[in-house]
Amino acid sequence: IVTTGLRYDTRDSQHQPYSGFQTGVLFDAPVWQTGNQPGMVATVFGNVAFRVPPLFHKGGDASEENPPTDTIALNAFVQGSAGELPYYARPHLGGNDTLRGYIANRFTGDAAWYATAEYRLWVIPRGIAFTDTVRIERIGIAPFVDVGTVANSLDKLPDARVHASYGLGLRFSLERTAMFRADIGFSSEGVNFTVAFGLPF
Repeated sequence: IVTTGLRYDTRDSQHQPYSGFQTGVLFDAPVWQTGNQPGMVATVFGNVAFRVPPLFHKGGDASEENPPTDTIALNAFVQGSAGELPYYARPHLGGNDTLRGYIANRFTGDAAWYATAEYRLWVIPRGIAFTDTVRIERIGIAPFVDVGTVANSLDKLPDARVHASYGLGLRFSLERTAMFRADIGFSSEGVNFTVAFGLPF
């Protein structure tokens, strides 16, 4: 799949933002398709992060390169598709980045919308050193709530059944650009556990 698009980004980091927002539009299309109607998925998205008072620590100071910073992060997108697409390339929800209480790609359609909120807070702000060169910079948790749905077309999204999940994530940061996470999500269909590198948004 080839992705192209435009975005406006004011975040202070692409990997682990503490403040700022981004918004834009993306276009995804398979590299090779058979048939007379090659398809494409268009996504309009936006997300924001902002600092909140620390809960389990006293924060950092101006001399630190990456002080512990608690944040609230919000994310939303709308997707629509056109033409013929393979099943795996259609808009979908569920898994380690969307509706985390459901299995991967649990809901698939020709259009989708999704929104999520995370409270990212550091519980062990100064980390754990294993050797002089190997350490976990800090450890945190992230309660989250996800909502979204899919439909056969954009105009049917308002009437589609909305699915929701909630849960708790565990975050391990080796440095600001290296984040590992484990999320446990709960939904009407049970419990889903995922492990991933990097934040979901």
